Amino acid sequence: MSAVKSIVLALTAAAGATASSGSNAHARSDVLTVGVLGDYGWTGWEPASLNFCNNVMPRLIANGITIPRELQNDCDAGDRGNIANATAEQTTTASYIGKVCTMKNCSAIISVGDNFYSSAIDFTTEGVSRFEQAWSKMYDGGIFNNTRWYQTLGNHDIVKGQAGVDFQTKIAPLYDDRWYFGTEGLPYYTYDLTGKDWKATFAVVDSDCFINAYQKNTSVYQNDYTLSCHKDKQVQVDFVEQAFAKSDAQWKFLQIHHGYVSSSTNFTELAPFVEIVEKYNGIVVNGHDHCLAHYYSNNTNFILTGGSGYAEPGDCNNGVALGPFAKFLGANSQGAGNGFVTMDISKKSVNVEYYARDMSYEGGDLYPVKNQMKPIYSFVVATKN
Repeated sequence: MSAVKSIVLALTAAAGATASSGSNAHARSDVLTVGVLGDYGWTGWEPASLNFCNNVMPRLIANGITIPRELQNDCDAGDRGNIANATAEQTTTASYIGKVCTMKNCSAIISVGDNFYSSAIDFTTEGVSRFEQAWSKMYDGGIFNNTRWYQTLGNHDIVKGQAGVDFQTKIAPLYDDRWYFGTEGLPYYTYDLTGKDWKATFAVVDSDCFINAYQKNTSVYQNDYTLSCHKDKQVQVDFVEQAFAKSDAQWKFLQIHHGYVSSSTNFTELAPFVEIVEKYNGIVVNGHDHCLAHYYSNNTNFILTGGSGYAEPGDCNNGVALGPFAKFLGANSQGAGNGFVTMDISKKSVNVEYYARDMSYEGGDLYPVKNQMKPIYSFVVATKN
């Protein structure tokens, strides 16, 4: 791919493209539009009771009883307290995403993880029910019916360990063929999107395997899966290097959950991936922080799109930029924008648009948006000819 440059400017929506299919999407049009979103899957989660979390669990721990990781995570006071608002925001935002993607004719959805809060799903009655409630029936009808979702794992998706990972990578694609996780049943894979005269290669990895804090025995994310994949993390680094080296695509994207650059937590353990992205003039799409943002660092654009479920202004530093790398933060002192990102990909440019819905409630407006059907921010990455 030729060198890229970042140009920040407002643009109108580009022309849509026909629906894509297969792991290699061949949409023969000049411009293909994809929706990019993450951190959304709250609906159907039933947190543990207050009595258990506040009274019973401490007694069990004091008596040497091991509490399952997923149960510990389901006692998280913050998540438990947010469940009602988070469910409402996911539902409303799902409808909003459908409207914007209908307007822009999205050909695919790219997910950056945290598909199921608070403690993932596995192949159980509860897991099957949550898969339908929080995803297959949530994103249904209209533009969603024939739109493939290219999935990624987030930290909440791996709490149940290998069983939870296997459900999302092996079972879910057979359950609903819109849910795509490669062809090998692995948590990392690559795919291409193509237009009439261009191609984009996406490399998907599981960043959970790289986070050092998840290796501690006090972490709810330490389990059989994270311990094992952390030992073999170089496999994923080599995978991305090979995928980009072999690709003749004009555009190369790293699709990942955690952020290397952030207004909340910078996961510097991801540096090996960022070095590869920089080497091939790529673009990073990620979630984890529950807001919308654009960062530019290491000669690379980082697209944060974690506001499709429960938006949290603190994750975007309440709209106050930290350093010159923060180009846009979708938050203010009252709240964060709930929404997603679209990318209009063509031979000469990738037009990135951030869409946020008006967060107006009785008694106040947490995040005012004048026109929800127009981007609140956009930038373009253009090739140099």
